[in-house]
Amino acid sequence: MPEVNEPIPGPPGTVLQDARINAGKSVVDVAEALNLLKTYVEALENNDYSRFNSPLFARGYIKSYARYMGLDEASLLRDCDRICRRQDERSAQVQQVRAGANAPARGGIVVALVAALLVWLVCVWVFGGGDEAQLEVEALPDRHAGLVELKPVESLGRSLLQQEPLEMRIPEDESGFESHSATLSLQVKESVWLEIRDANNVIVLTGIQPKGKQFSLAVEGPIYFSVAYWPAVALQYNGKPVHFDNIAESKAVRLQVGEI
Repeated sequence: MPEVNEPIPGPPGTVLQDARINAGKSVVDVAEALNLLKTYVEALENNDYSRFNSPLFARGYIKSYARYMGLDEASLLRDCDRICRRQDERSAQVQQVRAGANAPARGGIVVALVAALLVWLVCVWVFGGGDEAQLEVEALPDRHAGLVELKPVESLGRSLLQQEPLEMRIPEDESGFESHSATLSLQVKESVWLEIRDANNVIVLTGIQPKGKQFSLAVEGPIYFSVAYWPAVALQYNGKPVHFDNIAESKAVRLQVGEI
């Protein structure tokens, strides 16, 4: 019997957009209901997952969007995975083409290095002599000081109830924390390295962030936040400012922020 091809569902962004329009809701309505940026909702409807740090975030946002609109999240997530695989395959093909284009140039560099080595050996054989030079090796100190671990403080939940600024602690026994949905806002005042991990120890953001960068993320809290120079950033957790002064003994810190 001839093989029967099952119909492939439409892209998840089209399904979500149609459901939103049929429900009479705007992009802003969905963004406020899901606590997302308006541009994130538009990216999901356009199947543009390059706006997110990883496909994991796109899947989470699609899942929340589908539940909000009363749709079958499983089929939409399968379509999301299919699109991500296609994008990865196209990216791998582009890298292979670029690698092939750069191969002749790399070969020329290797030939030049071999020629330079041969010339050096001839010079040593002709003009060499005398005592052999002694190689001196000296270990350099660490370029940056280690991260400072902060001492535990009083209940963060109590601080939130009292409408006080968030306080921080390093991860100790995670059994005392319950995961929860949270909104993280960050403003980069100076170019600085930082890393953010969610409650599942998944990297949300890492690397050197440029001056002037601002963003807001929906994460699973509590978060683990590491920064090489904390005066260069302004951090808010669920709309509450996180104060580093009078807590950190060093400009480089690693801490945990969340709710108990």
